[in-house]
Amino acid sequence: MVRRGYDVYVVTYNRLRQGDVGSLPRYEVVNGVHVIRLRPDFIWSHGSYSSELPVVIRELKPDIVHVHVWRHPHVFQIARLKSRLKFKAFLHGHAPFHRLNQLGFITWLYHRFIDDMAKSLLNLYDTYIALTPLEKDIVARKLGLLSDKIMVIPNGVDFPRLTFNKTYGNKRNSKILYLGRISREKNIPLLIKAIKYVVKEITDAKLVLVGPDEGLIKWIYNYIKKQDLKHTVIYLGSIYGERKFKLYVSSDVYALPSLYEAFSITTLEAGIVGTPSVITGYGGQLYTAPPGIASLWAKPTPKDFSKAIITILNDGKMQKRLAEGAKKHAEKFVWNRILPMYEKLYDNIIKDG
Repeated sequence: MVRRGYDVYVVTYNRLRQGDVGSLPRYEVVNGVHVIRLRPDFIWSHGSYSSELPVVIRELKPDIVHVHVWRHPHVFQIARLKSRLKFKAFLHGHAPFHRLNQLGFITWLYHRFIDDMAKSLLNLYDTYIALTPLEKDIVARKLGLLSDKIMVIPNGVDFPRLTFNKTYGNKRNSKILYLGRISREKNIPLLIKAIKYVVKEITDAKLVLVGPDEGLIKWIYNYIKKQDLKHTVIYLGSIYGERKFKLYVSSDVYALPSLYEAFSITTLEAGIVGTPSVITGYGGQLYTAPPGIASLWAKPTPKDFSKAIITILNDGKMQKRLAEGAKKHAEKFVWNRILPMYEKLYDNIIKDG
C-alpha cells in the first residue's frame, strides 16, 4: 500500500449488511490502515447510530475527517464535533437520491425530511465530494449548497490483470451479463421480462445473473419456469476478483436495468475490458457508460430494453465501436488517475490551515 504521507484510520460500525452485530474485531490493521469498529446503539436498514463515535474522534484528534453518505447519523455527529475540535471535514455524499419505487415509502419520507430540515448542516463541511456532475447539480439546486463548495471526484475502477482478446459480431451462444444486487431496487424484473423478447430473435442467448440475492431470486425462478426460460437465465450467486472480470470478458453485452444509479461501477468494470452496456433511466449510469459512446440507452419497458440488447448482439460493427468507446471511457477512471485528486484535496486543505 502507498502511504502517501498520511496515517489513515477507518472508523466504521461493527455490523454486517445482514444485521449481525459485534461479530468482527473491535480493532485491526488492514493493509496498513487502522480499522476501528464501533458498536451501534441501534440500526435500521443500512443505517447505524453509535454514541461511541464522538469519544473515538476526540481520542484520535484527526486533522481531516472524511465522512461518507449523506443523511446518516454520523454526518450530523461529525458536523457538531468539527467546530469544537477544529479539524477539517469533507462529506462524500454518494448521491443517495433514489426514487420512491427504489426505496419504499418510509425511507423515501425520511430522505425528504432530512433534505428539508438538515440541509443547512452541509455548510459546516469544508467540501462536499460528488461522484458525478449530476450529483453536484442536485446538491446545489435542491439542497442549496454553493457550487464552489462541491468537488466532483468519481469512484475509481481497477484495471484487471488478466489478458484477454474479445471478438465481436453475431455469434452463437451470445451472453448477456448482469452483476449486482438481485433486488427490486435494481429493477431486475425489467431485465428478466426483456429476455423473453431477446430469445425470440436470438434463440441461443443466455442471461447470466451475478450477485447477492435480496429476496428476488424466488420470483425470478417462478417467472422463468412459467415462461420456459429455465435454460436461458443462469444465476451464479456472488463472484469477486479476477473471476468477476472473466465474466465481463466472456460477455457480449452488460445489461443494467436500474432506473437510478448513484454512480454505477459495474458499467465501468464492463467497459474496461471492452464490453458495451445497455442502460435505462437516469443517474450515474449516464456518466459511467455514456449512450452512443459506451452504451445504448433504452426506454424502461421490456420490449425497448430487449431491442437495445438485440441491436448490439446482431450488429458487430456497432458492438465493436461501443466496446472501444467503453474501454477508452473507463480508462479515465482507473485508480492511478483518481487517487491524486484526493491527495491534492487533502494537501490543499492542510496548507490552507
